[in-house]
Amino acid sequence: SNYSPVIRPLRLKQEDQTKLYGNYLSAGLGNYQSFFAEGAVATKRDKTKMIGADFFWRSSGKGPVDESHSANSSTRVMLFGKRVMDAVTMSGDLTYLNQRNYFYGYAPGTDIDRDLLKQVYETFAARAGIENSREATLDYKLDVGYSHLRDAYVSTEGQFSMKFNGTYALEGNRSVVLDADAFLINRKDSLFSESRNLVHLRPSYSLRPMDKLSLSLGINMALQNDVFSESNSLNVYPNVSGRYEASEKIALYASISGDIDRVNMHTLTALNPWLKANSSITNTNRALDFQAGVEANIGSKLTTRIGAGFATLKNLYFFQTVRDPFNPAGIPVGADVDKFELVYDKATGRMNPYMEATYNESDVFSMTLRADYFKYTTETIAQAWHRPTYRTDLQLKYSLYSKLIFQAGIVAQGGMVALDPVVGEVTLQQAFDVNFRTRYFFSKQISAFIQFDNLLSNQYPLYLSYPTRGFQALVGASWSF
Repeated sequence: SNYSPVIRPLRLKQEDQTKLYGNYLSAGLGNYQSFFAEGAVATKRDKTKMIGADFFWRSSGKGPVDESHSANSSTRVMLFGKRVMDAVTMSGDLTYLNQRNYFYGYAPGTDIDRDLLKQVYETFAARAGIENSREATLDYKLDVGYSHLRDAYVSTEGQFSMKFNGTYALEGNRSVVLDADAFLINRKDSLFSESRNLVHLRPSYSLRPMDKLSLSLGINMALQNDVFSESNSLNVYPNVSGRYEASEKIALYASISGDIDRVNMHTLTALNPWLKANSSITNTNRALDFQAGVEANIGSKLTTRIGAGFATLKNLYFFQTVRDPFNPAGIPVGADVDKFELVYDKATGRMNPYMEATYNESDVFSMTLRADYFKYTTETIAQAWHRPTYRTDLQLKYSLYSKLIFQAGIVAQGGMVALDPVVGEVTLQQAFDVNFRTRYFFSKQISAFIQFDNLLSNQYPLYLSYPTRGFQALVGASWSF
């Protein structure tokens, strides 16, 4: 696992209503001048043809630093369609994303023109896919897509992608699987332009040599044109995994693999919107990734998993703070503002013991718990900047007669170290975020909700100089039709 330091609040989910009706509209408002709207609509009468749209909008006019100077908003609009025929199913979608933020990593109270701090990432994406409609000896799925990302200044990135998954079933619980994808990336910034290509081929053979043992034997091949010292243009890795059912209640699992993990503007800006311009971007060489653990079913309702991962990562990226009085366009803003550049470690070791637990009591109560510990060793940088050393995530849900739904969540994360340009290494305050949400159904179609995020008002930092909002409340209503 590779967790980012960003902790996001509970997302307002509509599964309780959409599973009944499919179409819905939900809206709400809260403190920090926050507004929320979400909805979806789709044709339902013809099972062989479907077109629809969905949207999401969340905006906060104020934030934790100088009110409107740390405002933000997130918008997504999608149009989609599907056509089911006897032999094949075709699908496609068009998506627009807009993420607006401000560089508020400066000394609070400083007189700065807010417009000079604005950063906006817009993404336009299209996808088309085809797959077989019925189960067959050969199951396949092919997707082709294009996505274009641009910021508020001069940075752009276009990405063409093609993804294929095929499974050919053999006799005796055996199958041959091929996963393949290709990414052609063109990026432009104020100082340079570049083209980056990455192709993956992942053939494998699945079998059950014994009644209780399942194996997958394969290789991962990656071809790229990134140029850095710790990777070749062609890389080949093992991709072997196994699972042994030791008893009806206990299973052992293990895997060893590696790959080239794609890194680009699309992925980085989703994690950290406060990047400096002209950052060098290269992929990560996951040279070795070993996982092993045990899974146990305790009764019929509780499943637990305890395991550990050990990885060797070459050219892993980290976010390092840069402090200067300019925005990404190089325009002076009147005060020092923190941004982040990418730095890479020649060889990083990562140890990740973890435990998971899932409990389900019919449709009445559910619980999920995940706890991770991360130990990094670095070679060419001093610390694993902005990477947490532990993370715990607990989510609870309770339904009272299907009329009143309660949800609660606790996320704890800490151990992040950052490099302050003035004082040097600093350990960031741990994050402890408690969330609560309840929804009351007046009918199967109409409900009201209230949601509280960061109940303890712990303004923990997402990154150095970028604290999150304190206590947040949101109230609203939903209509399914």
